[in-house]
Amino acid sequence: MVDPNNPPAAPAPLAVGVDGPLAAARRTVVREIDALLTRVAEDQAQALVHALFDARRVVVLGMGRSKLAVDAFAMRLMHLGLPVHVATDVTCPAVGSGDLVVACSGSGRTPTVVQRSTAAKEAGARVAAVVAAADSPLADLADLVVHLAEYSQDHEQDASTQFVGTLFEQGALVFFDCLVLAIQRTRDVAPDAMFGRHNNLE
Repeated sequence: MVDPNNPPAAPAPLAVGVDGPLAAARRTVVREIDALLTRVAEDQAQALVHALFDARRVVVLGMGRSKLAVDAFAMRLMHLGLPVHVATDVTCPAVGSGDLVVACSGSGRTPTVVQRSTAAKEAGARVAAVVAAADSPLADLADLVVHLAEYSQDHEQDASTQFVGTLFEQGALVFFDCLVLAIQRTRDVAPDAMFGRHNNLE
C-alpha cells in the first residue's frame, strides 16, 4: 500500500529521444527484424502455405520463446479455419500420414524439438522446420525448411547485437504474422469469419 504521508518518489524520466537508449534500442531491433525478414525466400514461404492447406491436420512444435511464437501462429491458423493443435497440449492427437508438424527452433538442435520431429516423421507425418541454422539436425530431417537467417542492422549475417536467439524469436513471430496476412489476402479469408472462430470463453 502507498503511505499517504510518504508518497513514492517520482520515476526517473524515460529517455525516448533520438539519442536516448530506448530509441537506439528500438532502431536496432526494428532494423534487425527487417534485415532478417527481407531475406526470407518467397518459395520457402509459399511451400509452407501450400503444406498447411494440404495437411489433414497441423501440429506446431517449439520450446522456450520459439514455442511462444509458434503457439501464436497456431492461434491464427485456427482463426483461418485450419485444424491445428499444439504438440505439448494434452488434447493433441496422434500424428500420422497426411499431417504436418511445424517445428520452430533457431538452432535446429533443441533436443525435444528434434526428437519429437523425428517421431512425427516415423509416424508418417511431414515436418516443416522454421530455423535460423539451415545446417542443423532439424533442417536435415524436415520435408521443407523456412530459413530465418539472423542479420545485424548493418546486414551482417549472424551478427545480431541482441541476446542470443532473440532476433530469431522476434523474426519468427513477425514472419508467422506476415504469413497469416498473406493467406488472408490471397485466399480471401474474411476478418469476420476469423473473429467468429475466436475463443468466446476468455
